[in-house]
Amino acid sequence: MLLFATTPFLLPLLSTLPNAHAALYYPTPALSFFEHILVDNWGAYASNFSSAITPCTNYVSQTGTTGLNSGRTTAAQWMRVMFHDFITANVSAGTGGIDASIGFETAREENKGSAFNDSFSFWKPFVGEGISMADLVALGTVMSNNLCGGAQMPFQAGRVDATEAGKTTGVPAPETDLEETLLFFERAGFDKVAAVGLTACGHSLGSVHHGGFPEAVDESFVTPNNTNGGSNFDTTRGVFDPNVLGEYLNGTGNKGGPLVNSYNDTMNSDKRLYESDKNATMHTLFAQGVGFLDTCAELMGRAINTVPAGVQLSESITVMPVKPFNTTFDFGQDGKLTLSGKIRILTPADSSPPRSLTLRINHHETELVPEAEMGSSVFGRSGGEYGTTTYFPFSLSEYAIQNATSFSVQVPSALEQTFRIDSQAFFVPSLTSMSGTALNVTLSDCQKRSCEDLTILISAPITQRGTLAPKMSEMNVVLSEAKQERRVCTLCEGHIVLPDVPTGLVTIEAFMEGKLVDTLLVNGGQAGW
Repeated sequence: MLLFATTPFLLPLLSTLPNAHAALYYPTPALSFFEHILVDNWGAYASNFSSAITPCTNYVSQTGTTGLNSGRTTAAQWMRVMFHDFITANVSAGTGGIDASIGFETAREENKGSAFNDSFSFWKPFVGEGISMADLVALGTVMSNNLCGGAQMPFQAGRVDATEAGKTTGVPAPETDLEETLLFFERAGFDKVAAVGLTACGHSLGSVHHGGFPEAVDESFVTPNNTNGGSNFDTTRGVFDPNVLGEYLNGTGNKGGPLVNSYNDTMNSDKRLYESDKNATMHTLFAQGVGFLDTCAELMGRAINTVPAGVQLSESITVMPVKPFNTTFDFGQDGKLTLSGKIRILTPADSSPPRSLTLRINHHETELVPEAEMGSSVFGRSGGEYGTTTYFPFSLSEYAIQNATSFSVQVPSALEQTFRIDSQAFFVPSLTSMSGTALNVTLSDCQKRSCEDLTILISAPITQRGTLAPKMSEMNVVLSEAKQERRVCTLCEGHIVLPDVPTGLVTIEAFMEGKLVDTLLVNGGQAGW
């Protein structure tokens, strides 16, 4: 039986999900995409998001030897971006927090360095309808924590991107005095104890570099194997662990890092903060042992969930032990209706993946066998071993799926899962395409309605001035009846030219009398859908 005792996420009953559509993005396209990033970490169908911080010493902005020798750490860089976006929050005023306004603020002295534009450049292809850059800022910290050794950290979606730079300024810098640093934290809702804790958590990974902060790190750190002159916070810069605490308190290893023992005492901001209560908080955190990781998950969770007033976050994204993957209706070359895709099974580390599944549709049973390549996931990990993802492909023809309204998946020793489908109106993937800014859309209407009664909404992420975060552009497509038909269905087709080349996933939605009847995502590209 599929049990996930090691994770705080519980799978809700599929019967409580909203009506699904032909492309089967469960429970919604955006939430399905976030779940894909959270779960599909390595191996088969791994998201490129996870690949960026695999291994956790990786620096995704440079490749090959150059990246390996840079001394930079993408996972730590992502956490720095989150902190700078968060810390200008004014919780009493309900402004700021995680809203991606940092993308407009990179010219400010307090935000110097390449971390912000590097990170936004990588995240840009992932932005789409319901997938904001602000959510990706938060997700970067969640993934850096989850994949690099931290306690499992939940993720809630729903953040809204700012459209301009924030009015509030002030980010703690190495040279900022203690009083002002604590005022910044207090403004964002963190008292002194939480400020010490969040700082120690954030400095469990990464380094300070001579290239960006020569006044804190001298040029002696620049070597052929450390070209940016990184001085690490602890001796395990790519592992989220409590080492930064012990090395600071015991004077071992890196002794707390470059903001504790910089050659320039003005830059020792961590030292001033840690000593502000005579190291009491640092001793308390150190006494927690591995419990420090849970504390970090809680503190960083508070930070990423600090959002402007009026922004409503979703419930924590739940993992799906049984999930349809790239499952769509289409027409074969012979004109017959087909339903094809894969079923992804997520198995805990202490269990073996199933050797077969039973797919039931219209009283027709098909035994599915897995593909040879499997993946692995932080979800379901136990004792150092990770959960396993297994993929079961299927392709069914018209006879088996005619007028089907659902299909069921039976996994050995588990409850049968049922997924609703609807072939009465769906986008035809083989007849829908994008090239540059040109988008051709074809929708199959098997209820013989007028194509003019269908409303098609296009949502495309495009570039905007002042930030690398894309903005969403929405437009409608007018459909007309195609000359050819498929099965007993009318084909409705339309064409539109977008205002710019989309930066990532384009969402196409079909509505009939105001009701959503199907959704299709196109142009996934490097986002790894």
